[in-house]
Amino acid sequence: MKYLPTRLGIDLQNAYAILVKGFGKTGSSTAPGPGATVAGLKPASFAQKLWRFCIHPLVVESALIEPMHRVIRQEVADHPGVLLAIHDWSTLSFADHPSKTDRATLTHADDVGYDLATVLMVRGDDGAPIAPALVSLTTADGVLSTRDGDPVPDICHIDQVRGAMEYVHDLGLGTPLVHVIDREADSVNHWRQWDADGHLALVRGDDRKVLCQGKETSLVAIADGFRQGDAFQDAGEARYHGRVARLYVAEAEVVLHRPGRRNVGKKKVEVPGPPLPLRLVVTEVRDLKGRVLARWLLLTNVPAVLADAATIARWYYFRWRIESMHKLLKRAGWQLEGWLQRDGHRLLIKLLIAFGAGASIWALERRHDDESQAFQRLLMQLSGRQTKRHRAITTSGLLAGLWVLQAAVGPLARYCADQLNAMLENYLPLFATVKRVCIPL
Repeated sequence: MKYLPTRLGIDLQNAYAILVKGFGKTGSSTAPGPGATVAGLKPASFAQKLWRFCIHPLVVESALIEPMHRVIRQEVADHPGVLLAIHDWSTLSFADHPSKTDRATLTHADDVGYDLATVLMVRGDDGAPIAPALVSLTTADGVLSTRDGDPVPDICHIDQVRGAMEYVHDLGLGTPLVHVIDREADSVNHWRQWDADGHLALVRGDDRKVLCQGKETSLVAIADGFRQGDAFQDAGEARYHGRVARLYVAEAEVVLHRPGRRNVGKKKVEVPGPPLPLRLVVTEVRDLKGRVLARWLLLTNVPAVLADAATIARWYYFRWRIESMHKLLKRAGWQLEGWLQRDGHRLLIKLLIAFGAGASIWALERRHDDESQAFQRLLMQLSGRQTKRHRAITTSGLLAGLWVLQAAVGPLARYCADQLNAMLENYLPLFATVKRVCIPL
């Protein structure tokens, strides 16, 4: 790897590979786990290697995102189709970590930590996550990013989107890209910028005034008209908070005709612009009795020849993949908000190592051949995780099972199954393998 040079006798390429392997243990803040070894390293040695890697001057964020870019390119080559670039932000609370002197103020004076922004690449046909294409962390000293060498000034979330779109476009992935963003990005002014730049976007909108069939109306009024006219079409099965549901869609052509707005000091200033035609895809999530569980007002400039209304609805439905990623990082996986790195730079370096491990597990999840599925079931068995009936394989379970397998490989190389069972019979007979006994009838 040219992006991880060798200096002072430290093989950074090998160190990166070892550290990625170490994140097979979910819930680990510094080391893989008590008494475990990773690639020949004991926990204390692993923690020391991680610390040295995070503070090494040659290890930079823009280099550590390169392995993820290669994963994305390989996936495009192996599985051509539309890629979804899902943008989202997540606050990382470190109120109890005063040693982190570059913590930023988040929602209020007592809520301090960092603001994580990620662009997660997802397959458009089935929503399978691939890898992050861009990661940034807002600190009190500025924004650290895999795109920039030095911290840059902080700007609001929606203003970050345009630069992120340009960065992903410049990767030259050679396949159609659609940027999927929640309603935080519903802005007429920004919509005009993205469309003028040639970016395809899908944004969940708030209610707003638009032109439809030459008349001014609102998005909610159009959606209510669809329901009264029974214009919704069944777009297939989905899950909503674990419940089986179905997606229903209806579509209309709308025009954003009003001026945009931007903040100048403490005032909002109107920004005039040309009318912008968009597609409105109203999506309802209904339970099996037909009751509406959620309604999305989706605005997009994706042409109909690339995606019909049902596909647009499903693409937004796949946005929840990034929410699952945040849950994996913060609760169900690596307990990110308990990490002890002393500043945002070190924290982001460690986070990118963790993403490398996650990208490897996601690659395994995208494989559906018999051998890969058998290996996934083995890892889930080793993890000891209980899962929902409809979802036997989980990312956090695969990571936990992988750590157990890594920890067991060394001892299993030294002892055969009969030796291990003999030890159990001698010292812990309750846990020994039960021998089959023929009982005469």
